[in-house]
Amino acid sequence: MKNRPIYAWLMAFTVLGFTGCSKSDDSATTLGNWAKRSDFDGYARSDAASFVINGKAYLGTGYDGRNRLKDFWEYDPEMNAWIQKADFGGVARSAAVGFAAAGNGYFTTGYDGINYYNDCWKYDPTANTWTRVADFGGTARYGAVAFGINNKGYVTTGYDGRYLKDFWEYDPAADQWTSKVSIGGSKRMFASAFVINNIGYLVGGVDNNTLVSDFWAYDPSKDSWTQKHDIVVNSDDDVSFDDDYTTITRDHAAAFTIGDTAYLATGENPSLISNVWQYDPKNDLWTERTAFGPGSARIGAVGFSLGNRGFIATGGAVDRGSPVYDDLWEFQPYVENTNN
Repeated sequence: MKNRPIYAWLMAFTVLGFTGCSKSDDSATTLGNWAKRSDFDGYARSDAASFVINGKAYLGTGYDGRNRLKDFWEYDPEMNAWIQKADFGGVARSAAVGFAAAGNGYFTTGYDGINYYNDCWKYDPTANTWTRVADFGGTARYGAVAFGINNKGYVTTGYDGRYLKDFWEYDPAADQWTSKVSIGGSKRMFASAFVINNIGYLVGGVDNNTLVSDFWAYDPSKDSWTQKHDIVVNSDDDVSFDDDYTTITRDHAAAFTIGDTAYLATGENPSLISNVWQYDPKNDLWTERTAFGPGSARIGAVGFSLGNRGFIATGGAVDRGSPVYDDLWEFQPYVENTNN
């Protein structure tokens, strides 16, 4: 993206050593298959926002390489079809965030190429209408992350001219944002978030031109963050890791959940990457799976889950004039890879 800070692909990237670590079974990386689904019907784009309501995915806004967008679409996995819905109610933008709470979807924050935003909009899927609600409680920003748990929405991190890690909860019943305790680690933008069993996870991103490796989990029942194992190998680790463990670090990636595990795919580290990692919260470890494809490596893709199905859609390359995509891929975690 032309106007976002120049960071990971220009930095001197130091790969950490693997002293005392043994190699995992490389055959695991062939587990899982990527199956092509119906191309997104709107313009190809990167940095769209999305949420899921009642077994359907919704995707809108983004950047097509020349213009910010505000069109909005529903994906029905049973029909394998995209249906255009009412345009997003706010200003066209990219790098906004979306979450679902109490049967409605929400978009907030974002960037139009000049301005950062903190307005928040509610989408009613029954009425197919957008309504402006209380503005996001933090500063206007882009490159944040969001997730929904127990009918509340959560937004954290991003960039407002500074890298951020403040954390906000949205209560739809009260139409109110409340500042919550933030993660204890690095500030960042273009991180990834996912939810497993009502626990929110924050991973990856970039802080002051450096990819970050600390990894955090939020439990809303305790209103607390817990640091998980870093997504790199540390010198005092006493368990075995995959030799490629440092390639988990990335920004601008897509994430989704299937069952009790999550998947992190695409992004940059520091160049565009296609590798895919599965996170198991029971042992707090990551395992490499079949790389994304045969779709192209990309940043700014959207990841979402529909039941026990995980998807990646849209995304693009790095600079203005580079390709943007309108493809949709489903990851089948227990199917043998057929794309070799």
